[in-house]
Amino acid sequence: MSKTERLNNLRERFTRFDAFITSKPVNLRYLVDFKGSDSILLVTRNKVQLYVNEMYYEQAQKDCTGIDIITVDRSWIELLNKDLKKEKIKRLAFESDIDFSTYRKLNSFLNGIELIPVEDLVESVRAVKDEEEIGFIRKAAEIADLAFMHLKTLIKPGIKEQDLVAEFDYFVRKRGAKVSFEPIILYGESSSLPHGISGAREVKSGGILLLDYGAMYNGYCSDATRTFYLGKPSKEYVKLYNIVLKAQGEAESAIRPGVSAGEIDRIARDVITQEGFGDKFIHSTGHGVGLEIHEYPRLYWGNNVILEKGMVITVEPGIYIKDSGGIRIEDLVVVTDDGGEIITRISKDFEFRGGNI
Repeated sequence: MSKTERLNNLRERFTRFDAFITSKPVNLRYLVDFKGSDSILLVTRNKVQLYVNEMYYEQAQKDCTGIDIITVDRSWIELLNKDLKKEKIKRLAFESDIDFSTYRKLNSFLNGIELIPVEDLVESVRAVKDEEEIGFIRKAAEIADLAFMHLKTLIKPGIKEQDLVAEFDYFVRKRGAKVSFEPIILYGESSSLPHGISGAREVKSGGILLLDYGAMYNGYCSDATRTFYLGKPSKEYVKLYNIVLKAQGEAESAIRPGVSAGEIDRIARDVITQEGFGDKFIHSTGHGVGLEIHEYPRLYWGNNVILEKGMVITVEPGIYIKDSGGIRIEDLVVVTDDGGEIITRISKDFEFRGGNI
């Protein structure tokens, strides 16, 4: 999708306002290819202007063709106010999560212009990926899966969670990528923390090992999770694992254009709830993935956002038992014409054997 197409898709959402500003680096990259920071993008119905400080001017000229680049040597809000008046803008949308200080300055300087807070405006455009973007995500997932398989060869009694994290990081960097987030590698009881922090805990035979991992390739992320039992698992652990696996499978089978994000969450949650563990599934079923690791749409109960072809989402139900351990299984899924394509290629075997375990 070209820069012009992305900007036009954004403008189609200009229903209650005449112009929009954003300062989020990820949105600047998506809309105009700018890879710097500390800048403001103004999009009206007729023009696009990027306000940058002098440090980023040369980079902006290189990255951003076909748009006006304005060097800011004083308050950018004063320049913005002047340009808005020139364009006769009456209603300006801004991202609702800006800090209060910036909002107060906007409200003070932009006299006579109605300020309209919006959520997920650019993010809803970014949610539907083109083939090039999906290709970058596939490559990120491929590198991450290779790194995961490498880690499996290193798992043995005595290795630390943080050692596995370091090995993953090194592996993906050697292949032209980087981690999309710091891997969450948790052994034993610590695996009951959905976003626990890997540390100096040593892996031992007899216990759960959870690995949540991803790579970033050319700016695009991947995300996946696998959970093992190191050795022979108990019947209770096998039962829990199979419940999570069933919840994921039924949710993934329901993915297709026209289904709501909330419906995918409901399907996974119902399976776990019917087995008596609904209160142990303590997060949403998934989220979008792209330039950011957590993107629009979010797959949570009651979310009416409709899935579309080209969206890339995770499906990651889990059960977490305090002082015992957690089980989560996560795939990366591309929404296709008539279903969902799982691009995570790692097997879902629960019992781990190898490395003297």
